[in-house]
Amino acid sequence: MSSTTTPALRRVLNAAVVQFARHGYEGASLSRIAADAGIRKASLYSHVKSKDALFLAVFEDALEVEARFAHECFEAPEPTLPGLRYCESLLARYADSDHFRFLLRTSYIPPESLFHELQEGYEGYMQQLLMDFTTALRRHVGGGLADQDAEVMGHAYMGLVDSLHVALIYIGQERFEARLEALERLMNESIERLVAGARHG
Repeated sequence: MSSTTTPALRRVLNAAVVQFARHGYEGASLSRIAADAGIRKASLYSHVKSKDALFLAVFEDALEVEARFAHECFEAPEPTLPGLRYCESLLARYADSDHFRFLLRTSYIPPESLFHELQEGYEGYMQQLLMDFTTALRRHVGGGLADQDAEVMGHAYMGLVDSLHVALIYIGQERFEARLEALERLMNESIERLVAGARHG
């Protein structure tokens, strides 16, 4: 949300993300959100026009929070592979961040009435992940990385990230960890080949 967000609206957004993350669009109660924000339900409409407007405002907030978190993961020095820090952070992030749980659940199971707005926002978030990964990959491999190789690796990485996101929502920790281990092995082998090619190119 904008830096001009008022303290009262911030309380509303913080209360709403918890309820929407737990109960979804249909199950979340505006009365409960207002109570958690310390205001009357009637006062809620001085901050947002409708439940749809509140949901979209929370979604925008979640995109901003999680895009910033992801960018920081990619900017930090990687222990081994580019993009691995972000992937390794996902399990704990999903447990700890209402914004991340809300973002994933909403993007994979969106309210039908808001489908297009939500998909557009999520695609923008994923596009930033792709750009951040490609930047980290070039930093790791060096200047000899061909644009075509960077593009192919970027799309492969995003397919793996998407698989991890699905695992978080639907199949639990054990399967997530198995997918993460497979991702690490595949990425390691692929990037080793790219590094070797860049050195001899």
